[in-house]
Amino acid sequence: MHTEFSDGAKVYRENYFRGLRPDPDLWIDEWADEYMRIPRDTGAPEPGQYRTSRTPYAREPMRCLSPAHPCRRVVTMVASQLMKTQIALNWMGGLIHMAPSNILALLPSLGLSKRVSGRISKTIKATPVLRERVATSRSRDARNTMDTKEFEGGSLYVTTAGSAANLSELSARYIYGDEVDRWENDVGQEGDPIRLAETRATNFGRNAKIYFSSSPTIKGASRIADLFESSDQRHYYVPCPTCGHMQVLEWERLHYSADYATVHYECAASECDVLIEEHHKSDMLARGEWRAHGRGDGKTVGFHLSALYSPTGWMDWASLAVEFEDAKKAQSQGDTSLMQVFYNTRLAKVWDSALEQTKAEVLIARARLETYTLGAMPLGVLMLTGAVDVQANRLELMVMGFGVGMERWVVDHQIIWGDPADERTWAVLDEKLKTRYRHPCGVGLGILATGVDSGGHHTDEVYQFCRVRRWRNVFAIKGASKPGRPVIAQRPSMVDVTWKGQTERNGAELWFVGTDTAKDWIYNRYPFPDGPGSLHFANDLPDEFFAQCVAERKVARYVRGHKRIEWVKGKAERNEALDLMVYCLAMAHYLGINRYQEQDWERVHQSLAQAGLFDDTIGIKPAPGERVVSSAQPTSVEPTAKPAPQTAALVATPRPAAASPQRRSSASGYLKRR
Repeated sequence: MHTEFSDGAKVYRENYFRGLRPDPDLWIDEWADEYMRIPRDTGAPEPGQYRTSRTPYAREPMRCLSPAHPCRRVVTMVASQLMKTQIALNWMGGLIHMAPSNILALLPSLGLSKRVSGRISKTIKATPVLRERVATSRSRDARNTMDTKEFEGGSLYVTTAGSAANLSELSARYIYGDEVDRWENDVGQEGDPIRLAETRATNFGRNAKIYFSSSPTIKGASRIADLFESSDQRHYYVPCPTCGHMQVLEWERLHYSADYATVHYECAASECDVLIEEHHKSDMLARGEWRAHGRGDGKTVGFHLSALYSPTGWMDWASLAVEFEDAKKAQSQGDTSLMQVFYNTRLAKVWDSALEQTKAEVLIARARLETYTLGAMPLGVLMLTGAVDVQANRLELMVMGFGVGMERWVVDHQIIWGDPADERTWAVLDEKLKTRYRHPCGVGLGILATGVDSGGHHTDEVYQFCRVRRWRNVFAIKGASKPGRPVIAQRPSMVDVTWKGQTERNGAELWFVGTDTAKDWIYNRYPFPDGPGSLHFANDLPDEFFAQCVAERKVARYVRGHKRIEWVKGKAERNEALDLMVYCLAMAHYLGINRYQEQDWERVHQSLAQAGLFDDTIGIKPAPGERVVSSAQPTSVEPTAKPAPQTAALVATPRPAAASPQRRSSASGYLKRR
């Protein structure tokens, strides 16, 4: 049978010279207007021929994404359902047609990556020039699968950003990251996924192009907001239909009636008092232009757009007003989740829940009015607890005093510099935990219980330190960030095992702390200037300490359709002071101080009033059902500042002194292996 063979030399010449041909000078927006088709089976509101004139604000971002544009990175911090995904589809289609190379599309979850991959497949099928270039999907052909689309000159990979392998196994000239604020914070403990993704385009130098898009989330924790800050920060200016004044549409200038029947936008020009009606918006968008508000890093172009710019027929101003009023009503009832969603998805602004909480400046001003310094204590302090936070190069110690009604005072805060892997660092901490703090009545108060954080990279060192100090109530603790958990667990987990693999009965104890519950309790009492539950600070604490006290914010996240309330902090913010206060509160709950009634506090008062000036211990009889606690061994007392004057005085009544506190009789069985 005669078989026709292709002319190899001819095929080689055609492909060789086609490879030498430079990339076409057709802008992505021009390519989209000519070639892009929106498939009908995707549920799109306006299927068929794509028209940039429908969303004029999308033209400039697409031009910046064109291979001929000099910028390297494009960032769109935009409200939901405006232009982000369609711009990405137009961009990838234009690249496949005009400047093919590897394209890496990263999504926050596997489910979303499958949906986007399906939408890409349908777009390719509906667009003739793409259908000709992308390999057809066949059951025995792996060239066109759910996550890979091969075409002449490269491949399109659609995967998740949650795996380090996905971000490191291939090189790509073009990278698209969608909803980057929903990505994992640390992918496989290999660092920021944004940086990992960008390294995939390193070998392409100035020819690489990277596109990140997302609606923002939380202040201090929003990746897209950080990327936008590093850009030239472009905003879309539209003219007033009456005076022609160019302005950015801001939510504060939208006015509406109680029944939402009348909605107007107030012109920003000082000499113009016109209220703009929404039917002018189409003409305003067509005549609009992007203007930069910053200089940026010279290689990043950023775009910000709110839902106020939504084209006619999509999200109207009246609907936005209804959403805002619903969120405002829920916020007045204590639920801020709807307002957070409105800020993030409609206004494309970061949500700062700190607007609803006490500011660091308020705590600083209150602390500067206090009359005691670190190492001293006011008359109201009756018991002390301690907490230790373990960092890579230091240990941070806080001593907190508790009084009637769980009123609290930060008595001491020290930083012990040194490697936690070094035993000498722990020896210094051990001596500081033995310190007695002089009470204004003349008695030295010891730390009754201390919690040491074991959740870092020095867990074994923490266990070893706490294992042989159980009798002094020095315990390893670990945060359990789950709603509804008690401040401290009902019983500890035993973390030591014998050589037989059995739990060591007298080994180290690990206590789990309900950090969410504790932070709720602490934040709810920040506004109290004094009295039960209030918190007092030494007047010589640095300003940075108070910023750490309010570093975290309570936000709502939706995981698989279910709302989850979480405490989060900014990527660059420190929260050691807040963690230490949580641990001190947990130790107070361990001692049962939170259950003290009036007669219990009176008993403590009497013990202090009857103690002699040179007494080393304070006898406190345990309340019924209370854990038995102990005090540290007596050591020399360091000089403290002069005690602050108090209006109330301890009144001693003639009654027998309370019995000395009992000590734990158990010793560490770890030192006596069977």
